[in-house]
Amino acid sequence: MNITDLLKQAEEYLNQDKYDEAIALYEQCIEAAPNVKSNYWQLGLALLLAGREEEAQACWFSVLFEGEPEEIERLTKELLDILQIEGIKYLETGKYEQAEKIYFQFVEQDPKNPIAYKNLGNVLYSQGKLEEAIAYYQEGIELEPNDAITYYHLGNAFHQLNRLEEAIAHYQQSLAISPKSPTVLNNLGNSLQRKGKFEEAIACYQQSITLDSNNALTYNNLGSVFNSQGKMEEALACFQQGLNLEPDNVESYNNLAVSYQKHRQYEKALECCDRAIEIKPNYADAHWNRALILLRLGDYERGFIEYEWRWQRKENQPRFLPKPIWDGSNIEGKTILLQAEQGIGDLIQFIRYVPLLVKLGACIIVESHQQLVRLLRNVEGIDKVVAIGETLPEFDVYIPLLSVPRILGTTLETIPATIPYIAPLKEVRFPLDDSDESYLKVGIVWAGNPKHLDDRKRSTSLQQFLPIFNISHITFYSLQKGPKAAEISEISLPINLVDLNSKINDFADTAAVIAQLDLVITVDTAVAHLAGAMGKPVWVLLCYNPDWRWMIDREDTPWYPSVRLFRQNRSGDWQEVLERVAQTLTEFTRCAL
Repeated sequence: MNITDLLKQAEEYLNQDKYDEAIALYEQCIEAAPNVKSNYWQLGLALLLAGREEEAQACWFSVLFEGEPEEIERLTKELLDILQIEGIKYLETGKYEQAEKIYFQFVEQDPKNPIAYKNLGNVLYSQGKLEEAIAYYQEGIELEPNDAITYYHLGNAFHQLNRLEEAIAHYQQSLAISPKSPTVLNNLGNSLQRKGKFEEAIACYQQSITLDSNNALTYNNLGSVFNSQGKMEEALACFQQGLNLEPDNVESYNNLAVSYQKHRQYEKALECCDRAIEIKPNYADAHWNRALILLRLGDYERGFIEYEWRWQRKENQPRFLPKPIWDGSNIEGKTILLQAEQGIGDLIQFIRYVPLLVKLGACIIVESHQQLVRLLRNVEGIDKVVAIGETLPEFDVYIPLLSVPRILGTTLETIPATIPYIAPLKEVRFPLDDSDESYLKVGIVWAGNPKHLDDRKRSTSLQQFLPIFNISHITFYSLQKGPKAAEISEISLPINLVDLNSKINDFADTAAVIAQLDLVITVDTAVAHLAGAMGKPVWVLLCYNPDWRWMIDREDTPWYPSVRLFRQNRSGDWQEVLERVAQTLTEFTRCAL
């Protein structure tokens, strides 16, 4: 085989990641033509990619340091040109580990080259090594301060890390250098939107569209901001324009589905999800939204199957354990771990499945939020409760808790609703002082966990509850926890409300209080689920488009027979809801006394 054929075959081996074979052929080429410098560059490259970095450098240096300074400079440039070409090739083909090795060498050989730092940053960013990418982007900026593209890349990295202020600052710096970049304006809008600066985000998206009116992504982003503001017509127009530009854009269909859901047009939302899935069968977000719609409509058989797509979404990564996931097979005599997921309310709602698993012959271990551990240890059928993060005991199989309904084939008619399934601990003493025995005892909660994605919609303020405090023969008790409990001290008027915040340490204490109450009035929080699981009369105040589990257009719920639902008739209108509650509570009090 002549040298030309050897080089061609060596290059093929290199492209196939067969480094040892490539190294052997390049060595043959050098032996046959020792004065051809390019063969040394290629041999060093093959050695580098094979993980033999020191040998690669020795190979290159054996050539670089043999000539005069002018010759060394020329040969170094020749080597760097090859590294640049190869680095870009591997970067563009998604071979990031190889590209990273090459660019690290590029930077080492030419530490004053800003392009090398930028490309190394790109390689690291593509691998999710965001902090390292930022460091190299910043090195590049120091060498070339007016590089708008590198500022843009820095903005992207900070955005991915949710360091939004820094992302915004770097996008703005990029625009200060190059103000007419629709891409940078779009991404700046994304950071502003996530920061809650909706009007500024809208301005960025609109400016981006002015510069490039054919970008479907920007229309989608603008529509999502309008959607979050409740501006349905504007949102729909943007999503539709996105589809006009890209008829098969699954994100546009998914965003349309979200918009229709928010405005309770569920059939249209389903059509959009179905179309997105038709175009891209494995599009997890569309499956997820389809699940929420089906569950909201009471189609649990299909809804819980689609609900499994939650694990394919980047926002909801599964926690794998070193044992099999239960698939519904025989578990008689086995120990099953019910894995906690989502919020405390979810755990309370779905722990109802324990008796069914006990009937299948299983021993039950429950992983729980710390605030629920003491209370769940009192639930019949549970053998052991461990807090999230604690060392798990031995078990045979496990399952995320909200996958149990699918495994057991839950339908609207077969929801396990034997109430109560949670009871207060007998040893927990929580006397309610300042209570007139002739008065009704009513607990209230006006806000949920502020970290919940939809907390802004589902929570209200204590101020909104003021109309009910004027109803006579009731003692009100605040079960509110968290920062919102401070609102009690902010009310200037005297109100008939006993603040239990400082006395309640966990949900065992909350259950002890609820057991002594005649009624609980709450927004959609864990307390609603706890009171419902205890069989206590509970009125749940719901936003215009509430969570799927409360379904649609009904005042009751098959999950909790003792629950009555008070829904918003207009988005954000808590005043009308509380007026209905006050009227109903007046009648409730009259009948109870």
